[in-house]
Formats: sequence, structure tokens, C-alpha cells
Amino acid sequence: MNAQGGLGGVAYSSNLEDALAVPGAPAMRIAEDFFGLSDLVKTDARLRRALTDPSRSAQEKASLVEALFSAKMNEGTVRIVKEMVAGHWSKPESLHDAAEVLGILAVLAAAKREGELAAVEGELFELRRFLASHRELRLTLSDMSTGDPHERGDLATRVFASRVSVWTMRLLRRAVGRSRHGRLLANLRRFAQWAAAIESKLLVTVETSAEMSAEQAARLRSLLEARFQREIALSVSVEDGVVGGFRLRADTTAIDASLATRIADMKRALAS
Repeated sequence: MNAQGGLGGVAYSSNLEDALAVPGAPAMRIAEDFFGLSDLVKTDARLRRALTDPSRSAQEKASLVEALFSAKMNEGTVRIVKEMVAGHWSKPESLHDAAEVLGILAVLAAAKREGELAAVEGELFELRRFLASHRELRLTLSDMSTGDPHERGDLATRVFASRVSVWTMRLLRRAVGRSRHGRLLANLRRFAQWAAAIESKLLVTVETSAEMSAEQAARLRSLLEARFQREIALSVSVEDGVVGGFRLRADTTAIDASLATRIADMKRALAS
């Protein structure tokens, strides 16, 4: 998960890589450590302030981490958390976001260790497509007024556990427990993007008005790899809102070549 893996810009990802490189390091245990830390500092404002207080020395904060977590967390996790609290946090609430991301990356690392990262990436695509076309279920899973995160996670488990791997299921439970309306699909895409980045691939999502054949998808992949000079992780979905043409998104590049957009552009041009 260093720069070679495409995630060098993610805060503390190199520290996580070092922890996971230790023989026998339990990646899923480390993931749960970070998820637990994220939940704790999100709900406990006093602890959050104590761990990010710039007036306290790094040693003081490291001692607090040792006292609170050394008996509960993996040794590698504790080392990373000490590094985290030693840094400057202009927004203390960002600490729980950083811990959340490290937990997600640890799950993806566990899948990679078992040679299943590409499968997880594919399952995340499929989940996103399924939920995009099942609005009622998607809204229920991301409605924070309906039950607590654990209850929404249990619903996701009942629906999807028999269809996806344990790593994908853990990521989905995390996503539905923390996603507000409109964010669940975005979060699943983000997880798939990180899975692709770990394998040094660029995630490209394409929304079309009609199903692509295998030959068309292969041709598109070849064109995109020539354009971006990188191996492509391609996700193609049929979307009702795309009337003719396609919409494409790759990193910071977005192309909307749908007929609906071209008609709207024409109308604006005629009205100006």
C-alpha cells in the first residue's frame, strides 16, 4: 500500500503496510482495531480532544494510547495510533475518518493476502450495480433514522452474505453503517477504487443506455488503457438515466457523452 500500490497519498498507509508486513500480522484483527477506534473517537469528544490536543506533547499522547489500547489492540495497531496522535490535526474529528480508512485498507490487504482482491473488487462493482437498481433497499440500508449501524449491517448480511466473500461483506457492513442517503453508492465506489489502486490499476466506471457485449467492453478497456497508460479496472453498468451514449468517470476525469446531455447543451446554446 505504498506508492507502488497506488495509495501512497493516503495518510499513514505506509505505517499500515509496515505493520501488515510483520510475519503473522492479523490483517482483519487490525482492521477491527481501526474500526473500533474510529467509532470510539467519533462518539467520545473528550477522548478525541485528548488525542489531538496540540498543547500536549507527542509522548504524553503516546502514553495515553498505551494506557488505553495496548491491552485491547494488536501491537502493530498501537504503533500506528501513536504515530497518528503525534501528528497535527487541524480538525480533531478527522482522526476518526483516518482510522476508518485504515480499517478499510486493512480489509483489502487481507483479501490481497489470500489472492482474492480482484474478486472483492468485482463484488463491490456488483453490489453497487445491484443497489443502484434497487432503490428501496438502498435507502433502507443508508437511512440513519432506521435502526443503528449494527442493525443495518445485520440486514445487509441477511441479504448479501451468501453472495459475497467475507472481505466484501465486512466492507459492506461498514458502508451501510456509516453512509447517509446518497453516499452508499459513492462509498462502495471508493472502496473499489482503492482495491484497484492497490493492484496499480485505474478504476473506470462507465454508465450506458444499453448492455455492452464482451467484445465492446474489451475494446473499450483497450482504448482506455492506451489513453491513460495504465491497467484498467472497468465497471460497466446500464443506467436508466442515460439516454443514448455513455457517461464515464476515471479518477478526476469525467465524460458525459449521453444523448440527454447533448440535447440539454443544445437547448442552452439556443437560449443564449
